[in-house]
Amino acid sequence: MSAESTAALVNEVVDQALNHKVQNCTDPSCARHAGTTDCPPITVSRSPGSVFGEAVADAWYAAGGSRLDIPAGVVAALALWPRKSPGAEAADTIAAYIAAQPPRVLVRGLAESADYYWRLRPDLWTTARPLFDWTREDLHDTHLAGVQAVTRAALRHGVLQHTGDTDPAERSRIDLMSWVITSLRHHHSRRSLGEYHTPPDISDLITTMLADDGSTQRPYQRGEWALEPAAGTGGLVRSAAQELRLRGEDPAERGWVMLELDSLAAAGAAVNALVWELGPRAFVGRGDVLAQPDLAEDTLAQARDMARHRDDVMKLIGFAIATRTTEQLLDALTASR
Repeated sequence: MSAESTAALVNEVVDQALNHKVQNCTDPSCARHAGTTDCPPITVSRSPGSVFGEAVADAWYAAGGSRLDIPAGVVAALALWPRKSPGAEAADTIAAYIAAQPPRVLVRGLAESADYYWRLRPDLWTTARPLFDWTREDLHDTHLAGVQAVTRAALRHGVLQHTGDTDPAERSRIDLMSWVITSLRHHHSRRSLGEYHTPPDISDLITTMLADDGSTQRPYQRGEWALEPAAGTGGLVRSAAQELRLRGEDPAERGWVMLELDSLAAAGAAVNALVWELGPRAFVGRGDVLAQPDLAEDTLAQARDMARHRDDVMKLIGFAIATRTTEQLLDALTASR
């Protein structure tokens, strides 16, 4: 993050913390002030991944969209929606609220859903950025209509039901990002990209066979690291994590390194690492493992650097808030004399 970006972030967070924008907001795209509270319920079904992916792709292309990052980013932001509930019981209410918002308010809300995770995992947030950079663009009407169409299609087919549970095992039952990205690319040419994500049934079978290979040594040991050099959106890791949970273990007790050449798939893996709650030692690197033999080590080093930078920025924010608050108190005292 550049010095200019850091300064902009500090100013934005400080302004929000001190309620300057809340008191004097005239921004028509501000989700806090322009969003509707008239939210009629929508019909929701928890669709299987193949149906979900096709519904998203159909909605996007029917609206005239052509880019892949926008519809995939919409689903990613919804999957990351911070409010989770036991059994995803709040999902229907949240879906109705999101579906009712006008397009520019919707874009702002999706951006804030993704940005929420910067403080938690700046490295994963950075890897996932190709899915969210469009939220900072001045989108034209076709793209705005597409965002709204994709949002409603994803909500109707149960994105929040799939990813809105407080139990990470429930959120890990499906790799929505894989289904969405492959469905979107089907309209172009997956063959030309050489991209084929491992079907979930196959990845589940592989992990089960590895876990039950007849050896006396446990296949998944606490503290061990797993490396997936061609991760896609993380399907094999999802299956391994679920196998651990079936055995009463927590995937967060081990390390996961997912490496992927394609930036969009790597971004999807970073989103999934958060949705599936793989823990503080889950990392995603983007690059060519054949050309970059040290990619895994570089990924871990970059993550450490980003965490330190995050800590430095948070200290700046705390100092800026304290300074701004002191200035306000002094102004108030001066005015009262």
